Amino acid sequence: MTPDQIFATVLALMSPDTDPTFDALSSGGNDPRYPLTVEACPRPLGPLEVEGKTILCGRIAVPENHDALGGKTVPLAFAVLKARSLSPAPDPVIYLHGGPGGHAVQELDFNAEVFDFLRDRRDIIMFDQRASGISDRTVACYTELSADFIGFAQPDEAKISDPNGPLAKCISEIYASGIDLSLYNTTQSALDVRAIMDALGYPIYNAFGVSYGTKLGQELLRSAPEGLRSLVIDSISRVDNPAYDTNGVPSDQALGWIVDFCAADAACAAAFPNLEADVAKAAEVLDTQGVTIAGNKVGPELIAQLLDQSNKFNGPFTAYMPQVITELAKGETKTVTTLLARGFNPDNSPAAVVARNGTGLSDSDKIFAEVLLMQSQQMRSLEATAGKLMVTLAGDLSPLGAAATEQLLDDALSEAARTMDQARLLALLQAYAGFVGQTPDRAKVETFVRQYLPETEQPRLLAILAAMSDADVTAFYDRAAIDAARVTSGAKMLLTLGIIACQEDIPFNSQKGYDAVAADYRFPVIDKGMRASDSQMYTLCAFFKSHPRQGFHDPVTSDLPVLAMAGTKDTATNPDAAEKVIRTLSNGQAVLFPEAGHTVIQFSQCAKDVAVSFLETPSAPVNTGCTEALKPKFYVPAAAQ
Repeated sequence: MTPDQIFATVLALMSPDTDPTFDALSSGGNDPRYPLTVEACPRPLGPLEVEGKTILCGRIAVPENHDALGGKTVPLAFAVLKARSLSPAPDPVIYLHGGPGGHAVQELDFNAEVFDFLRDRRDIIMFDQRASGISDRTVACYTELSADFIGFAQPDEAKISDPNGPLAKCISEIYASGIDLSLYNTTQSALDVRAIMDALGYPIYNAFGVSYGTKLGQELLRSAPEGLRSLVIDSISRVDNPAYDTNGVPSDQALGWIVDFCAADAACAAAFPNLEADVAKAAEVLDTQGVTIAGNKVGPELIAQLLDQSNKFNGPFTAYMPQVITELAKGETKTVTTLLARGFNPDNSPAAVVARNGTGLSDSDKIFAEVLLMQSQQMRSLEATAGKLMVTLAGDLSPLGAAATEQLLDDALSEAARTMDQARLLALLQAYAGFVGQTPDRAKVETFVRQYLPETEQPRLLAILAAMSDADVTAFYDRAAIDAARVTSGAKMLLTLGIIACQEDIPFNSQKGYDAVAADYRFPVIDKGMRASDSQMYTLCAFFKSHPRQGFHDPVTSDLPVLAMAGTKDTATNPDAAEKVIRTLSNGQAVLFPEAGHTVIQFSQCAKDVAVSFLETPSAPVNTGCTEALKPKFYVPAAAQ
């Protein structure tokens, strides 16, 4: 945040004016086919957000079946984040989140930060796809959620396929409700995207898909391309690829990139001339005798776990993996133990940074550099403090957010909960989940306070409740729904994964198909490390009815501009998918980013700049020169130098 941004935000908070483009949305939206209602945005919001001026949230009612208008509707949660430019581009970017079963609006603050680099020029649109996040009202199992909230909050993955478990009971409740789950699929979601943009008043737009969102993006090209200006797909799941049969392929390819990068690096190749063979030796050692790391015995799953850690964090995993593998082949664990303890992460204190990078500086310049770095740390601290104050001020002044009395009740409940023992706290949480999906009722909130909160706290809580307006009570119920969604997000994602993937990706995927793919891995150790967890998908799908759609798994053909981005560290989607997906996209461009994991844009400024450049001029070739500097630099032991 700059001082100018803080000043402008505080002025906006104190002003009664709203963004004129939001007025039509507050009046029901821009398309009567898809009614829009405004709601308070899920908290917390970013420090520069002013609800009703820089950001607006709500729900858009889209047809459950786009081929049969006038029937049931699905209320999709959305958020509009306005561009910061006074002269923004007219075509926004809509984010297609991953999963299936991920979310964007439910964790709005996090996702807004991820895509903040696009807001200099464009509005950003976020929505939770049907059955996902807080767009799950039509497929929620409120009875089972209330009955076994803890089972959803802390699901036992080993018992996820238990026919008497909470997930199975939830699925049975959904089917018993009479809902047609076959309508909860990628094609209907693609039609939702066009409906959302019509309701928001954007005739031309761009889409940015990540992970499963790239599959949704491909279907958007095929089923609802009207108004779509360009598409970015990051960490790609191809519609013509059996994603679950090939679940281990990304890890196999990621390990292959480490071996190949090392072979192409003269110093690394000289130090580790037999790295691929050492992978096989390390796998044998781990399989036959295992090793002990931090007091825990581990086997061949260690290799896949290391690759997965590298996929998630922007740390020095690749640099040390040749040394790790060479040591493991001999049963040694010194380097891997240090790596997992983050012992190789650089010291970024001012003194250490100057010591590493300032060898050519004079003594006085070293002092100047260190002082400047210290001041930058102080500025970050001041920025964080200012951000907290701005968030508090925004919550107090926002006309769309929950009123102060509802916030007081939430704060008081949280304070009281911290004094309760575990048994009473679990009972409180179970009862709190009972508000999800119910009609707001002040009397039920009062009963909740009297039954589950300590007697010493009840007078204060009941006094706050008495001062609450009807809008405050509604806000309390809304907060309960969002809190429950966040706490149970793991189980809910599995549920939505089953609803969508099990019906449209089975029998395109099968255990037999998985076995065939695994037999052809370059590094068989990957199969030993991943088979048990990967095979759970096929067990999960036994709970659902399959509804495959003709042609859905055919490659998508399109002449719209597409940027396909992949990372060499990605263990969730294939690094080679970018090159493969554009084979049927006549205006597609593929870029492979070294040292990027899943969600490429989170790993380097290079990836962000390439994406921005493409969105500015989708028909022009992107400049990929910055990717060369991303290639890994390997640790080579002194004895090998």
